[in-house]
Amino acid sequence: MTLCQSRQDVVAITAGLPEAHRRLAALPVFEIVDALSAVAHRWRDLTDRQRREVAACGLAPETAFLFAHLTRSHLLALLKSELGDPAILDDFQPRPAGGGFVRVFGPRCITHLFPGNVSDVAIVGLVSAWLAKSTSLVRIGRNDAALPRWFVDVLRETHPTLADACVFAAWETGKREITRAALEMSDCVVVYGSDETIAAVRPLVPPGVRALFHGHRVSFGAVARECCRKEVAVAAVADIVAHDQRGCLSPHLYYVESGGQSSPLDFAEALAQALGEVCRTPPVVSPADAARIWQIRGALPLSGGVVFQSATGIDWTVLHDPDPSFCLSPLGRTLWIKPVADLAGIAPHLQAVRSHLQAVGLAAPPERLPHLARYFSENGVGRICPIGAMQRPPLTWHHDGRFRLLDLLRFVDWETPDG
Repeated sequence: MTLCQSRQDVVAITAGLPEAHRRLAALPVFEIVDALSAVAHRWRDLTDRQRREVAACGLAPETAFLFAHLTRSHLLALLKSELGDPAILDDFQPRPAGGGFVRVFGPRCITHLFPGNVSDVAIVGLVSAWLAKSTSLVRIGRNDAALPRWFVDVLRETHPTLADACVFAAWETGKREITRAALEMSDCVVVYGSDETIAAVRPLVPPGVRALFHGHRVSFGAVARECCRKEVAVAAVADIVAHDQRGCLSPHLYYVESGGQSSPLDFAEALAQALGEVCRTPPVVSPADAARIWQIRGALPLSGGVVFQSATGIDWTVLHDPDPSFCLSPLGRTLWIKPVADLAGIAPHLQAVRSHLQAVGLAAPPERLPHLARYFSENGVGRICPIGAMQRPPLTWHHDGRFRLLDLLRFVDWETPDG
């Protein structure tokens, strides 16, 4: 990885990308799919030395799920779900509705500004760029590049043309001129980060450069009274501990209906027990977040709440709070449990975060699922899934309610005289 300290550094590391794009654009899309699938197969080889070294960096268990789905069949499913015929990435193909032909082109170069907390996002972003036949300039934290660099290193062994289409760089986010130079090298920029990061980058995007922003998102869980059971609490642990609760799919709280055989307080206790059986080490949190956790632990009982907490330190915290207002978690495996009379009545409590909603993990009986799915979708949620599957989205899910590939692509219509 190159440490960029000036505009000239950006120019230097991207000098080879135009030629890399020429060679990448000539590849059949099915060859690209096979090459990417082969790298994922390499990850699934638990005896691979390089793979073990990267895994030792502390990657989340969800990484295994991601690579299990970067297979030929899943990649083709992604292409077909968004494009219909993947061959339109290679040449003009007949329009499905008749009347000429259509072809698509990806950006010549995409600048990716990836988050430092979820390396899986970087892999999916790069895979999308390769499928679009786009080269990539990747800015990623020096301490967060192990997995993406491993991916490219393996590609270099098996398919150098794809590996040459990706270069890595690091620079301080405050270096506006370096960021501006990186954006000027590209036809498209994809930015992940806080609302503050996006606000800082947005004015630096040159006219004519497509910009796709993925800002701060929050997720939550919802438990119907019929499903207020211990096994649902146990399943929720997988959603909570992944990425140390720092991802956009990490739940901040659970709305739990009252009136069932078990109460929301029973659910909170069951969740605390399940977390206690799994979480044996402290989470990664900032000093400010740790102080916030201690503060909430002390203050909540004064307002009628109940706190379940790890025996020592802040390994985990479950907060049963009678106030149904949506509360952001200070993270560190800290969960709010909010009792409600009816899940289909929580919309007023979601208004403050509606524009930032990502996913809901839902536990409800089959007969109630359609109504609740419509209700949540109408109130800003972009993904509805079972509790326990929040951190394992399929490759074809619409991240932030958008397409993985279509947002990157340029369509060309060829209207023939006989069309």
